[in-house]
Amino acid sequence: MDNTKQTVLLIEDDEMILDIYSRILSKEFNLFTTDKVEEFYKIIEKNNIDCFLIDLSLGLQKSGLVLIKELRASEKYFDTPIIVVTAHAFAKDERICMEAGATKFIRKPIENQRLLTEVKRVLQKKKMNSSKV
Repeated sequence: MDNTKQTVLLIEDDEMILDIYSRILSKEFNLFTTDKVEEFYKIIEKNNIDCFLIDLSLGLQKSGLVLIKELRASEKYFDTPIIVVTAHAFAKDERICMEAGATKFIRKPIENQRLLTEVKRVLQKKKMNSSKV
């Protein structure tokens, strides 16, 4: 792990998207990826995550919305940026995610460079807010 890089955790159940996002993000960040909720919990317990990328639909597992609520209720991750990247395109889905505590809501498909830019943007904003305290 490169201690100069920030750490991102991506949970996505689509293997192709997981692979594409991994290639994009691993160049700039320490990256953990998983398609399983159980593994998600193990990763967040053992590591310090700077940003989460969460898909809303995780197959038969817990929904991404439940994970957002759990992260916001935790002492460790209550203010860590959470970016929802989902195929759910309705305004209602975005509103529900933002009310649950998501930092950013992005609809799939997303251009690779825009995804990278958005992750950098939320991390920079958190860094700026942390330095004000």
